[in-house]
Amino acid sequence: MDFVKGLKDRTVFIVGSRKNAGKTTLLNYALGRLRGTTPVGALSVGVDGETRDQVFGNPKPQIRAERGDVLLCAETALAGADLHYEVLNVYPFRTAIGRPVLLRALRPGRAEISGPENNGQLGEILADMRRHGAGTVFVDGAVDRITQVAAGGRAAFVYVAKVEPENLESSAAALKLLWSAAAVPLCRAGEKLPEPVFIIDGALTPGRVPGKDVKGGTLVIEDLTKIFLTWQQWVELKGRFELRCGAKPDLAAFVVNLCNVSRQEFEKKLGLPALAERLVYNPYELK
Repeated sequence: MDFVKGLKDRTVFIVGSRKNAGKTTLLNYALGRLRGTTPVGALSVGVDGETRDQVFGNPKPQIRAERGDVLLCAETALAGADLHYEVLNVYPFRTAIGRPVLLRALRPGRAEISGPENNGQLGEILADMRRHGAGTVFVDGAVDRITQVAAGGRAAFVYVAKVEPENLESSAAALKLLWSAAAVPLCRAGEKLPEPVFIIDGALTPGRVPGKDVKGGTLVIEDLTKIFLTWQQWVELKGRFELRCGAKPDLAAFVVNLCNVSRQEFEKKLGLPALAERLVYNPYELK
């Protein structure tokens, strides 16, 4: 499945199951695939492209910028950059690593991309990148920042999972939950829903689910990024209610990076053939 072509001219959030899951590697792969077909842009909801991880100290993949790329970088990261660029905007708000700077690369080089501190600023920057010609914009996630997807309106997102023996069970459960939640229909204006209707604003946690004595009716979730349930809790919820989402970012692909786990072993743990067909394994290794 070549999902990358379907990302063209969209805002694409790359989110993941954990830190160092392979999100930045996927970003570089997708940028390389789409350059020449659309102007590209990139930013992060954390800091990406640094030489070493700021938490664990292990080597990090560099963001490979090419001429014409529109990037968001912190002003403190530009002094040592080997990137030749023109400044498009310097934003008035500050982050822990300085003011965000929007720039356009004038020749190939390496970049450390970063992002703003809240969703309101993120929306402003995304709109600004569009005004400066970026057709496809990638937002590189940090740790488990899938809730940032909601800031992109009708954005697409790619979920990246690094699966190892120690997290095999939890990784399979996370993918099943996200896949099932992505299939929940939108709540459309004027739609007659089974009564009673429960509307959950904000996070859907176990404590906010109607008691088990309540069966039937409709549960409306703000969006799939607000679901904080286990796979078992989600299955139980689906058995009791019709489900609807108030907003629904498009799930473009699951990218699974296997480490000491075979594909057969992982798909057996999933136990859902329809989901297994949606998985893309280590796409950067494809020839």
